[in-house]
Amino acid sequence: MDNETRAIMHGLNPFAPGAGRPPKDLAGREHELEIMDRIISRTKAGYTSRGLVYSGLRGMGKTVLLLRMRDMVINRGLLAIRMEATTDSGHDYAAIFEGISKAVLKQRDEGLRDRLLAVLRHIDSISANIGIIQATLKPGAEDETPSSDSFRLEMMVEELCTELKHDGSGLFLFIDEFQEMPAELMGTIIGLQHAMGQDGLPFYVIAAGLPNLPGVLTKSRSYAERLFEYRKIGRLPENETRDCYVKTISRVSRFEDAALDRLVELSQGYPYFIQAYGSAAFEAADSSPIPRSAVGAGEPVARAALDNGLYESRWQRARPSEREYMRAMASVGKDTCSSAEVAEKLHRPVPEVARARKGIIEAGLAYSPERGFIAFTVPGMADYIRRTGPLSEQTYDESEP
Repeated sequence: MDNETRAIMHGLNPFAPGAGRPPKDLAGREHELEIMDRIISRTKAGYTSRGLVYSGLRGMGKTVLLLRMRDMVINRGLLAIRMEATTDSGHDYAAIFEGISKAVLKQRDEGLRDRLLAVLRHIDSISANIGIIQATLKPGAEDETPSSDSFRLEMMVEELCTELKHDGSGLFLFIDEFQEMPAELMGTIIGLQHAMGQDGLPFYVIAAGLPNLPGVLTKSRSYAERLFEYRKIGRLPENETRDCYVKTISRVSRFEDAALDRLVELSQGYPYFIQAYGSAAFEAADSSPIPRSAVGAGEPVARAALDNGLYESRWQRARPSEREYMRAMASVGKDTCSSAEVAEKLHRPVPEVARARKGIIEAGLAYSPERGFIAFTVPGMADYIRRTGPLSEQTYDESEP
């Protein structure tokens, strides 16, 4: 293959490694898309459904799935808002209000758009009085007092969904990293899903987060377990991993059997890994079909990209004491280890290292699958620590995970 042909081929690389970047084909998630299509169809027919909650480790394609579902909603003429939750309540409320305004303005049905804009103007006109109304309610405890933003959101969603139902439409709120959302706003959104469902109004929360998300929601509101269909997003089985590689590259080339076997072995069914190793093999190829040698040449490139983009950045987000705790977790040699096992590796009692444990959980670097146990949120993190031995003295990066 000459240089010009090689340049053209590489320019057609169909793989898209990176956080949240949509791949050409969402292989292995067809059933999830069918569920979303069913909810949309029921909404247009005037029926309601439960919301959806997806949980899983990082790199499983949850963000990509939410984006694809949002596009499905928009393409069918319904309203969709997409946000990534943070620990800042004010930021998250602002993101929702802005998202609602943009979704209304993008509504193509002029008559419906005008009615929805009238709702927003009405809510804005009484927003200044919400604080006065709130004060008259005299709640029993100060920490239970709903915010003015909460009142505004509840009124806005109810009135918008009433109008949307008349037109066989609905309002979909897509939330990524839902476990990060402050408790008050999370409770408000769960309450809205509950209230709108009881009133037969088309409001749906479609959320994704870490494996502990279902427990976080139930802790926020005990009835949350009945409001959502909970779905776990894990790694793809071998046949679907193979199918993903074949479909992704089918428009421009194909892999030789030995190359495909090695890619399946390397990626272990993790969507993020599939994109990384597939992209590196494609870039290393100088012929079509792509041979096993190109996969081998691309392996160190893909591994370095994963180390730099997926693991090293997360290691830097941990404080020195938290890095030592993570190093001890990795040395246990199990996907899930007990707090006692980690403490034993550190030669310290469990209470003395509890702060470091709490720190990596709050940073989204680990989660507790059950009481007294801990696991990394990123597949392969333990292997990265054992393989590279990252220094505890690296610069501490305080940016959000």
